[in-house]
Amino acid sequence: SGPRTQLHAMSADRGLALGAFLKEEGLTHHFEMLEPHGTLGSLGSMLTANRVLFLGRLKEWGVTKLVERQKLANSLARAVKAGRVGSAPPAPHLAPCSWTQTDGGLVIKLAVPSGTQSSEVAVVFDVNSLDVTIGGEPSSVCGRLHGIIKVADCFWELERAPPPDPAMFAEREDQREPDIVEITLAKARIGIDWPGLFAGGVGMSAKREKPPPPPEPPKPAPKPASLNPGLGFVQRKLR
Repeated sequence: SGPRTQLHAMSADRGLALGAFLKEEGLTHHFEMLEPHGTLGSLGSMLTANRVLFLGRLKEWGVTKLVERQKLANSLARAVKAGRVGSAPPAPHLAPCSWTQTDGGLVIKLAVPSGTQSSEVAVVFDVNSLDVTIGGEPSSVCGRLHGIIKVADCFWELERAPPPDPAMFAEREDQREPDIVEITLAKARIGIDWPGLFAGGVGMSAKREKPPPPPEPPKPAPKPASLNPGLGFVQRKLR
């Protein structure tokens, strides 16, 4: 993992230890699977950021039984809520991404830590999948897509958050606005609406942004007022 991930894990190291937690839950047989991936605090931060991603990681690390993955997640969530687990701000790129679509493509927005360098962002496009890592760490944008894309026409860019205030008024590092990785996917089949961004993988946590409401139609112009509203014209037949 990258330097940010290591610091993130260290800051979450206070509180209940991983081994003690697993012993309480009767899940000590998972210690060797989980211990290489961080402290209980860093696992709690991942769960807080994105439950779907957390459950997916547990499966990748070898917790094969769904009932035990759910038990781990539920028990850890209770421990975090009770303040028994050292807390750390969740890494932005673990939180669910947002996405929108048009007839021809989709736009994905993934928050990343402030100051992330372009060299730390890796985006792998495939005709039916997408994988984004930040500083070597998998993000929430990962999985099998709901449709087919034209890889040659896909691209991404890194958008910087507004600069922070002067140093004496600057917020703490973990309170700064995140930068945004914006990914544009080109649909292979134009005009086909995707019901979701991902059909499988941790990316299924992605949240679709509602399109802005259509503009209201212009109101009709008021009719001009009569010059003599009290006088009317009555048509009479000529004799």
